[in-house]
Amino acid sequence: MFSVSLADAIHQRLERKEQIVLFLNKRGFSSFVLCRDCGTVVQCPNCDISLTYHRANERLKCHYCGHEEGVPLVCPECESEHIRFFGTGTQKAEEEIYKLFPEARVLRMDVDTTRQKGSHERLLRKFSEGKADILLGTQMIAKGLDFPNITLVGVLAADTTLHLADFRQQKKHFN
Repeated sequence: MFSVSLADAIHQRLERKEQIVLFLNKRGFSSFVLCRDCGTVVQCPNCDISLTYHRANERLKCHYCGHEEGVPLVCPECESEHIRFFGTGTQKAEEEIYKLFPEARVLRMDVDTTRQKGSHERLLRKFSEGKADILLGTQMIAKGLDFPNITLVGVLAADTTLHLADFRQQKKHFN
């Protein structure tokens, strides 16, 4: 998740008491749940897209329609117990930051941490007051931040969204 050069840059900024913004455009812990035996990916019954694993409450969630369900212990297709979690979201990134940089004070800003009224402002105020070293978030932190102590901005796992189809994209037919 962190290249050597990004990890080094983060470490340097933490030593100098400078602030860091890390962007990851996926919330949750893992992007999808897959059966290693038959290849089934647990999908939303409404949207037919993969459900995202949220470790904090052990739930699978659809980020489009809001459908939620528990994490399966066995594959819904073949009943195998070889269920695995793939991909990275902000929850997993936060956990990894604490492993790599245990001294860091991290604020995570995504839909899951900003549900309550005024939470955006509280998180940003805390960051602006220097009460956190790293602001990790989704697209809601991608523009409009202007804090003088931010000396590093990193994009995590940028290559994971290259060449992926978007189910919202219209098909174009060329003759």
